[in-house]
Amino acid sequence: MTSFIAKIVIVTTLGLSVNLPMASAQGLPPEMPVPRADLMVRKADGLLIDVRTPEEWAQTGVPATAHTISIKDDDFVARVEKIARGDKSKRIALICKSGNRSARARDILIDAGFENVTSVAGGVTGTEGWIDADLPVRPYP
Repeated sequence: MTSFIAKIVIVTTLGLSVNLPMASAQGLPPEMPVPRADLMVRKADGLLIDVRTPEEWAQTGVPATAHTISIKDDDFVARVEKIARGDKSKRIALICKSGNRSARARDILIDAGFENVTSVAGGVTGTEGWIDADLPVRPYP
């Protein structure tokens, strides 16, 4: 019984060690706090993309510097490529409500060949998120 459990832990550990370096080997950490993401966009020519839905954008507004491309859009990757002007090394921070969908969106973009993608911890409305940090929000649309 013990060896069976050990094998499961080893498989789980191997799975994590395969996935984590993929994001961190890009030059950006897999996740970044709101103030750092804001600075990256304002000072280092990065892109901020809000991946929530139009209904959510309308409810809370959108970070002032963000592009709006929902992760639910069929052409999500193509739209990101367009605003990045085809530059897959462009620094991109993805933000959602609390951080879960932006992490999924990050993985989708990495799989599509993007090299510098991160998820914003706390998202727009989560704890220590964009609104908690009192950063500017614009109405949508």
